Amino acid sequence: MNSLLTLAKDLEQKSKAQQQSTGEMLKAAFSEHEKSVRAELRESEKRISAAILAHDQKLSSAMSQRTKGMLRMVSQTWLTIVLVSVLLTASCAGILWWQGQLIADNYTTIREQTRTQAMLSERNNGVQLTTCGEQSRRCVRVNTGAGTFGEDSSWMILAGK
Repeated sequence: MNSLLTLAKDLEQKSKAQQQSTGEMLKAAFSEHEKSVRAELRESEKRISAAILAHDQKLSSAMSQRTKGMLRMVSQTWLTIVLVSVLLTASCAGILWWQGQLIADNYTTIREQTRTQAMLSERNNGVQLTTCGEQSRRCVRVNTGAGTFGEDSSWMILAGK
């Protein structure tokens, strides 16, 4: 029985040793597996980070180009608005100046004609010149009561003072 007990103890020690050896082997295998998984995770993290960074750079570049394009378009629009406004203002100012010149010239002509008419009326004893008919021909008032004169009776006395 002693040999059986010794055998059992040996078996138990071998079993414990084998258990311990298997545990250490599993621990080493799991440790190796854990290291390789961590290395793969790090590599995967690097690839994902690089992909995200590249995507961010592309997106940033696209946004920068779009912003530049938008700024160019807005500045061109404002430049067009300013140029059109300046041209409209200059055109209106030119038209107003031209009309002012016409009005001033017409006013001067009217004043001269009024002075001339007053002078002629004064010299000719109140005879007034005007325009008559559809064609606006020059005409004067005549004294129909004074009668007609000349061989063909085509002359008449002017009405006046």
